[in-house]
Amino acid sequence: MKTSAFLRVMKCLLLLLAAGVTASVSAGTETNATRLAPPILVKSVFIDDPRSGKDPFFPASTRRQESIIQPVNPTNTAPEPVNYLSQLALKGISGPKNAPLALINSSTMAVGELAEIRLGRQVVKIRCREIRDRSVIVELDGGGETRELRLREGI
Repeated sequence: MKTSAFLRVMKCLLLLLAAGVTASVSAGTETNATRLAPPILVKSVFIDDPRSGKDPFFPASTRRQESIIQPVNPTNTAPEPVNYLSQLALKGISGPKNAPLALINSSTMAVGELAEIRLGRQVVKIRCREIRDRSVIVELDGGGETRELRLREGI
C-alpha cells in the first residue's frame, strides 16, 4: 500500500515536470500573434488664450482678462516726508506729581521712556522728554525733532 502511494506521487511529479519543460520550450519561441505592440502615448495640448472661452468653474471671473499695463513715470522724485509728530495726540495725564504718566495715542509713558506707537501702517519710536500740567514734550527717536502735545480743551 505504501508502494502504490509512492508511485502515484512519483507519477504526479513526472507529469508536472514534463508540463513545465514543454511550457518553457514554447515560451522561447514567440510568434507574431503573441507579440504585443508598444502602447502609443498621446500628449494633450491645451490652448490658453484669454480672448476665447471662459473659466467653467468661475464664469464671472475677470482674472483671465487682459490688463493694460500703465507705463511707470520715469521721474526720480522722492516721496514727501511724513510728519509723524502731527499724528500724535495727548489723551490724558495721570499719576502723582512726583512721577506723572502721559497717555499718548494708546501708550502710557513716563518721563524718559521710549515707546513704539503705531501710526497707520507705520510704527514710530517716541521718547517722552517732559510732562507738564496740561502738556507733554515728546521727541521722535533718531530724528531729534521735538513737539509739545497739549491736552484738548475741556479735559
